[in-house]
Amino acid sequence: MTTDESPGPVNSRPSPYVAESLWREILGPAADPLRGFLDNGGDSFHAVLLSTRLYEATGIEVDYLDVLTSDGLPALRALAEDRTRT
Repeated sequence: MTTDESPGPVNSRPSPYVAESLWREILGPAADPLRGFLDNGGDSFHAVLLSTRLYEATGIEVDYLDVLTSDGLPALRALAEDRTRT
């Protein structure tokens, strides 16, 4: 029996919860969800990381520039939700 080490996107978890989890994991638990990504100490590397991990977890593509310029976690959630409709 073989197992697949890389199962691909997992769409069973709602994207808002995944986005919040990644936000806190990448920016730290003290990150203010109502402040912008950059205001929380994020940079382009972390924006790429969040964007990539969000895609890996949900299959939702959010450009790293959108993450970088997001006005906070609610804006990121809304962006991810919008991408699920298109």
